[in-house]
Order: sequence, then structure tokens, then C-alpha cells
Amino acid sequence: MRSQRRLWALVVLITSAFMLRLYAGRLALSDGSVLFYGPDSYYHMRRIIYTVDHFPATLWFDSYVDYPNGLEITWPPLFDILGAAVASLGSGTYGFEVISSMLPPVLGALTVGVIYLAAREMFDARTGLASAFFLAISSYAVAVNSFGYVDHHALEMLLLSLIMLSLLRAASDVRWSAAAGLFMALLAYTWMGSAAYVLMVLIYTIARMSLDLRDGREPPKDLVIAPAIASLLVLPFCSSHWMLPSAIAIFALLGASLFGFAIYIYILSQKRLPWYSLPGIMISAGLILLLFVYALRDSITSVVYKTLVSRLPYIIGGEMAGLIEEASPLLTMDLMSVLGLNIIITVAVLALVARRHIYDRKKVLLIVWTLIALLLTIGQKRFLYILAMNMSILFAVLFSEFCVLAEKRSLKRRHMMALTLIILVVMAVPSFWRLSRISDDAPDIESDWVDALKWLKENTPVTSFFNDPSSRPEYGIMSSWSYGNWILYLAERPVVANNFQAGVYDSTRFFLSEIESDGERILERRNVRYVITSWEMLYLTLPSTARWIGEDPMSYIRYSTSGKYLSIELTDRLRKTLLARLQLYDGINMSHLRLVYESGTFKGDNPSSASVKIFEHVPGAVVTGRSSGPVVALLNLTTNQGRRFTYAIEAAPVNGVYTLRLPYSTGDNGAVRAEDAYIIMNPEIAKELSIEEEDVLMGSTIQLDI
Repeated sequence: MRSQRRLWALVVLITSAFMLRLYAGRLALSDGSVLFYGPDSYYHMRRIIYTVDHFPATLWFDSYVDYPNGLEITWPPLFDILGAAVASLGSGTYGFEVISSMLPPVLGALTVGVIYLAAREMFDARTGLASAFFLAISSYAVAVNSFGYVDHHALEMLLLSLIMLSLLRAASDVRWSAAAGLFMALLAYTWMGSAAYVLMVLIYTIARMSLDLRDGREPPKDLVIAPAIASLLVLPFCSSHWMLPSAIAIFALLGASLFGFAIYIYILSQKRLPWYSLPGIMISAGLILLLFVYALRDSITSVVYKTLVSRLPYIIGGEMAGLIEEASPLLTMDLMSVLGLNIIITVAVLALVARRHIYDRKKVLLIVWTLIALLLTIGQKRFLYILAMNMSILFAVLFSEFCVLAEKRSLKRRHMMALTLIILVVMAVPSFWRLSRISDDAPDIESDWVDALKWLKENTPVTSFFNDPSSRPEYGIMSSWSYGNWILYLAERPVVANNFQAGVYDSTRFFLSEIESDGERILERRNVRYVITSWEMLYLTLPSTARWIGEDPMSYIRYSTSGKYLSIELTDRLRKTLLARLQLYDGINMSHLRLVYESGTFKGDNPSSASVKIFEHVPGAVVTGRSSGPVVALLNLTTNQGRRFTYAIEAAPVNGVYTLRLPYSTGDNGAVRAEDAYIIMNPEIAKELSIEEEDVLMGSTIQLDI
């Protein structure tokens, strides 16, 4: 009966986890469409839809990214192929989006079940159920496997938990060792950085062999079988760019396992060395191998060094600090925050487990798993979803400790149950509090962006090859890399820069250029037709933008606090940049960019500006003639929001001849309308001039002496 009750409890927890993840992502459904959480979800969805049409082949080159060069896609394919298989149950883009959005909650709920099995294997059934409960309500886990978060993280969590469960059971059943190898290979087909998790297995292998040798057990064949199976499964694609880091790590794990196995047999048979010489020999050999790889990094070990060793700073943090928000280190967290307290409790309970069970083979896996997860999370806070599994198990261990203390008081059954429930609820309060906050979070993309990109899609020339991006389309869009995947997916237009950081340097140099001709050269080289700016690019993301090209953010923008208020000061240098000239001043005194759309929400002051603006890149009509003094052109315009502004540009004559390049016609310019003709004037005379749209688009020359 007790076993049956546990089974029902587990079913309830898995079902509740699924429903909670659906509820957390409910705001993704918006007016008959799906707005995804996280920018990468938009590209995963693009790839999934492509794979539905070309199943099982997926998208490996995209001419709509890093325009006009195109980009090789380095994401491993498993999540997108799985997503396409699920999405094919629906029909049409909306059907594909909804069903694909269901996949992460399903994977997240299954992970809850696997964590129950793993914790039960390490401790007992009560700890297993408590682990499943804490993971079910973990905001860090829910955040990456809620409805609408179409990203590989949910599959990554499930496969990593399956690897750990398989390793726990492999010592007693070799079939689980083969399963561990299978899941390692599947993880390599899911995430390019899975080498970080192979490192967990490597450290555990050294620890397990050492403990088995200490206890005089037979050589652990299971620790060799797992990497052998994984090596065979990744071998067909081991030279592919997306597989190479994981393949090298898995091959290294196999080599280390075989080497350790041989040392194990030697020590066991000769009995001349103590058991702790095995980890000493393996660690020393590993360090020597790393030194060898480093010393020959420019020759025979260059592939290993460039692919794996040189990327360690990125994985463990620091390299992307200040450039990518999610890759920032966790070192700046407030220890008195919910997250800070969770980390403190996790470390404290881990220390307790290590003190009590340092020689327990199963507990050692938990210790290694948690230490590596902590290292990854401290380096990059985005790995909190991985640490969430360890947190859940260690919180469950703490809960079990409280229960044991309560049981020693010999309370009546109903009192014991009530006390246990109170302890569980108290421990769960921080998770429920944070979960209630993220459950009300809408997708990052705001309605202004959605409206702007809808307008862009419907009111600009359609580009070719969107559904089969093997050839170069007609033109590209310039914006911040942060918005590239939104533009690509929702507007169906090619982008110079996107969230893979492709094109990021040209994008950054363009927006921070202080001379229009410098920016114009970038637009011409990239064949850009439209430029999109936003309020966030100016006020929120500019510090990281400046760091991409080695500039000091404080030279552009300064923040100061006054009580609970944040004051933002834009420097004169920032106001000279093309970004500020476009976003704040509508491109006044610029020759090749004209405002064609602005969104309905206005933010900021000095001056206030639309949240999102779209500019068209045009040759501009050339007006030239003789003048006795400086010439100014003025044109009154009204935007699609009914806001009136005056475009102005000036030119000084050279040898009595002036030249103006005018980007607006005196008719409709996208959704922006000219109110009347240009006024062309110098200090002595003023004339009206009408400019046809064809003249602007063809760069025609018009003579006008004043």
C-alpha cells in the first residue's frame, strides 16, 4: 500500500509540474498568435518549421542571418528534430507554434519524475518525493521549461538527469551503463556545450574508481562501457562543427576511463600502491596531457585546444561578462535575496552530505554533480536551471533531516503528518513566492515591437528564400543583435545581426558612429534597406553595446540613484551617435535614412521618443545649384502616430555650389507623410521644391539655384 501511495504521489507531482509549466507560460498566447519566451525560442521555432517541411533534415545554413554573408548554424539538431516531430501533429504555423510550445512543459514534467528516481536511489523514497516536489515548484526550472519557452534547455535537463540516474544504477546493472552512454550521446546531439557535463562524468569516474579500489571491489567495467557507447554514437558526426567539442570530450572520457581501468587492475593485482594513488596518477596524467595540448596548440593539438580548451573561459564565465546578460557571473548576487539564501542552503547541505557520505559511491555522484553545477552557475547565472535539480535534491535532504528530528519526538501519527506538512510548506514558501512573480511575466517582446514588425512584414518589399534560405535575399535589416531573432521570425526579413552575435561588430559600429559617412559605408557594404532603433537600445542596452567595441560606457551614458529612483544622463558624445540622431531626433540632418514608421508608446524625455522606430535607407534625391551662402532644406512631416516634426538639413557651398541629398519625397514616405513641399533657403532667398518618390529612390539630381 505504501508503494502504491508513493506512485500516486509521484503521478500527482508530475502532473502538477506539467500544469504549473503550462500556467507559467499562459501569457505567451496573444491574440491568436504565440509570443515566445527568450529570443532563442524564435530561432528554434524557425528551425522547427523548416524541419517539418524537410523532415528529418534540419536547417544548417541560413542566408537570413549575418546578411548578406549568411551563417552556418552550429546548434546540434536533436531538440529541433524532436520539436518538428511533435509539431507535425498540428497544422499551419499557429498549430506548429502551439504544439511545439507544449514540448518543454512535457520534458520538464518528465525531469521531475527522473529526479525522484535519482534521489530515491541515493537516499530513500521520502527524499525522492520531496526532491520531485521542490523541482516541480522551482522557479529556475519552470522559467526554462514553461509553455512558450521553445529552447533546448528542457531537453538538456532531462538528459542530464537521465545520465545521473543511469550512472547511479550502472554499478549494479551493466545495462544502465549502456543507457548512460546513450544519454550522453543524445546530450551531445542537443547542446554544443555538453562537454561541461562530460567533465562531471570524468570527475565521477575518477572518484568512483578510487572508492571501488579502496573497498576492494572488482574493476568497474560500467565506467568504461558508458563512454564507449557514447563514442560510437557520436562517431558519425564527430568532425562536424556542432559535434566536435562534445565528441572530443567524450573521446577523452573514454581514454581516461580505459587508462584508469588499467591502473585499477595493476594496483589491484600488484597490491604495491595504496588506493589513493589511482586518483593521484590520473590527475597527474591529466595535467601533463593539458600541458602537452597547450604546448603544441599551434600544431598537432590545435583542434583540441581551439575547440575545447580555449572555450573553457566562456563556459565557466567571465569572457562574456558585460556583453551578454545571461552569461554574466553570479558573483554579484545579494546573499540575503531568495537566490542567495538558496545557494547558501545548498552549499551547507552539500557540506553535510560530504561530511557524512564522502566514501559512498552514490553520494559522491551527487557531490560532484553539485560542485560542477555550482561552478557553472557562479560563472554564468543562466545555468541556474541546471543547479535547480541539485538544489531540489539537497533541499529534500534537509527536509528529511527535519522529519527525522520530528520522528524522534514520538509524536502521534496525525501530529507527525501535520508537522511534516508544515515543514514542507515553510521550506517551499520562497519558491512559491518567486514562482508567483515569474508566472506573471509576459514574453520579453512588447506590443510595440510586435506591431512594428507586423508593419514591416506587410509594408515593405517581400524578400525571397525565407522558407528555404540557401540563397541570398534582396536586402537586409540593421538593428541591435538583441532583436535579430524577433525581426527574422516575425517580420520574415534578413538581419545583419542576431542573437548568435553574428554581425554584432558591424551593428555596434554603425549605431555608435558619430559621422554619417562612416555608418553609410557599413549600410552599403551590408546592403541594408531598413534600420530599426528602440528606446531600450539607447537607455538600457547601450553599456553592453559599447563594450563590444571596447568603448567606455560611461562616455555615452551615466546612471545615478536618488532614493528609489534611477536617473539616466545621456552625454554629448552619445547624442552625436547615429543611434541617438535616429532614435531621439528622427534622423534630422541625415541624408540617407528617413523615418517610415514609429510605434505608439513614447518613453523618456529630453526628448521623448517612440519605443520603436523604423527608418528606410535610400539613395536620396540630390539637389544642387549655385548659392551665395549656406543652404538649408526644411520639410514638415507627420508620422503614422500623428506626431508632427520638421526634417532639416544644411549644406555649405563650395566655390559657390551647394549640394543637398534629401531622403524624403513630398508625398507619402512609408507611414510618414509630408505636409507640403520642401523649403530650400539661404540667408537671402527661399524657394519651394517638390520631390517625387522616384527621385529619392533613384538618387536623381535636381538643379535649383537660389
